[in-house]
Parts: sequence; structure tokens; C-alpha cells
Amino acid sequence: MIYRRFWLTNAKNETWEFTDQTVKSFLCNPEGLGFKKSMDLIRYGEKLKVDSLDFDFPEPSGEIIFCDVKNADRYGLYNEFVRFLMEEPLILSYELPLETPVVYTLECHVSKLTKTESAKNMLACSIEFQGLSFWKGEEVEQTGSSSSYTITNNGDYPVGFEITIEGSMVNPYFTLEQDGDLYGEAKFIDSTAFSKVYVNSNDGEQNVILEQGGSIAPNPLSYQDLSISNGSIYVTFVKLAKGESVLTIGMDSGSITGVDIKYASVYRSV
Repeated sequence: MIYRRFWLTNAKNETWEFTDQTVKSFLCNPEGLGFKKSMDLIRYGEKLKVDSLDFDFPEPSGEIIFCDVKNADRYGLYNEFVRFLMEEPLILSYELPLETPVVYTLECHVSKLTKTESAKNMLACSIEFQGLSFWKGEEVEQTGSSSSYTITNNGDYPVGFEITIEGSMVNPYFTLEQDGDLYGEAKFIDSTAFSKVYVNSNDGEQNVILEQGGSIAPNPLSYQDLSISNGSIYVTFVKLAKGESVLTIGMDSGSITGVDIKYASVYRSV
């Protein structure tokens, strides 16, 4: 039989399993796996109009059962778990009970943990998480040395990504198109060729690194070509639209020796 599975990973890359077959700790009654919206409404007579609407970040919760097991008692397990939680931020992983496992991850903090004495040598501990993002699917990585890549974002909305381009490139750029329509572009200009271009457009991680002849270029954002913006496309920190996009790499002169693209589809509800 296939079971759903939860586990936590802390900042030290240690793992705490919530579907332990020895039943030393088990997460029961999980909640908060759907979605919640915050909205402001304005009343016009007998009708409501949505003035603003946004999805709230996930706040999953549940109850952890700690049991006495060989070489460990419930109080010791609880204290060990509390120490584990101190190494934040945490990643909560949720694996669906399917024949082909599907795993979603959520960067989070524990907002509340209670300890309740229970019968039969058990502790029943309610736990609440505050998501710092939405749920993410497994990371996808594409590598190569060509100038065109088809990328599919199966998530619920546009998502950031990381791209690394290596070679010898004068005025390199990349574009994103969907159904033939250009919606994003990044271009960096200088008379000296770039040997490496790195752009990260993930929320909270936005970064650009440029290298010329093995040295990191100072103030990389100053190399942006902002003239490519026409008011209808996103520049530099572009995101992958929902569905299938074509990413094309180009330059005024030079060549590409390697490309690495990483992203994870993002979901409001799992």
C-alpha cells in the first residue's frame, strides 16, 4: 500500500521523518494543504465587487504523535525535535501517495508547537507552519550548448529561474516567447566579451553575476541594456510564464560553450 509522506529538512540538511514506520513520530490530521485568498470587497447596492485579491501563503498544520520506542522515549524525542527546529529556515516536503511519487516542498518556519500529555505512553503535539513561499514542485534542470530551449512551467503562475551562460560573448542576451509573442528579455552590453552570465529571477534571490576573462565584473546591473524595454515586456529579472515558453540565447558576436537552466514550478494549492 502507498502512503502519503511528510518530512522536514532543517538548515543543517538534517531530516525529520513524519511517516516513521517505527511510529516514533507521526504527523496526523494534516490541514492547510488547500488555498486561502485575502480579498477586499466593495458593496454596490445588492452586488459585491472585488477591489483587491491575492492568495495567502500556505499555513499547514497537524498533530505529531511521539511514542516510546526502543532506545528512545517520547520526552527525549520531543526535546530532540525542538532542537531540530531551531536550525531554520525549514523545508517541509509532502509526497503524494501515487505510483509515481510527486513531491512538493515549502520553505517555512514553525509558528507554533504545543505539547500535550496523552495516554498510552504518547505525546500529542499540535504544530503550525508559516509558509515563506508557495509550494514548489521538484526542480527541473536543462543543460546544453545550443541557443534555443523549450521550457514548460506546469505551475499555477509565473515563476523565477536561474540561467548560467558560458562562452565568449559580446553583448549577450536571452529572450522568452510564448506562442510567438515576446514577453521577457535580458541583455548586457560592453565592448569586452563576457565569459559568464548568471541571472537569478527567483523572488528574494534576484541576482546578476557577470564575468570577463575570469574576473567578476563590478556593479553588474550597470551593464543592463534597458533600451530593449518597450513598456510591454519584462527586463532582466524575467519569470517563466505558465505553460510552454521558448528561451532563445543570442549575442552580437562570439559563441556559447555551456548553458544551465534551473527552475521549479510553483503551486498555490497541493
